[in-house]
Amino acid sequence: MHMYMIHTLVDITRNGSLAKTFPFSTAAGDLIDGKDTLRIARNQNSNFDTMIQMLQIRGNIIYDEDPIRINHDLRTTKFGMYYEGHHTSWHFKFFTEQTDVFGNAGDPTEYLVGDFNLVPVITDCKNTAHFPIATFTTMSLHKPATNTGTTEQKVISGLSGDIINTYFTYGGYQNK
Repeated sequence: MHMYMIHTLVDITRNGSLAKTFPFSTAAGDLIDGKDTLRIARNQNSNFDTMIQMLQIRGNIIYDEDPIRINHDLRTTKFGMYYEGHHTSWHFKFFTEQTDVFGNAGDPTEYLVGDFNLVPVITDCKNTAHFPIATFTTMSLHKPATNTGTTEQKVISGLSGDIINTYFTYGGYQNK
């Protein structure tokens, strides 16, 4: 099995089933005690589902553990220069049997970077970083959009620089 990892500032917490009577704790250990905390948990699940669907466009994946949440200084990460200081990030390890499904030998995550870039996410969660645009952003935005008809395209055109909030790593072959 080939191991990959997604590192993101987007809240991809997997809470499991939320069809329970208040108050209750989610699979991630968060307390749900009203409609506001339930809304956040649903948004987190939606981001997790979006991530899983994006990963499975190219191949079937398996995973042993839910995403982990870490609060740390971003200076030692590959997040964009836009993000400074301490923030919460999520890290999700997944596996696939296929070789070169997410990239090639030179860049094993190349296709993931392209697939995830500018995919919409819900930011009303527990993420601590501010996103200029509510998307997984995997590439620096240096080229303005050619079609600036929508508000979102105008915002993207106005942005430039290193605003990467999601990146991937390849962990090599694992005997699983």
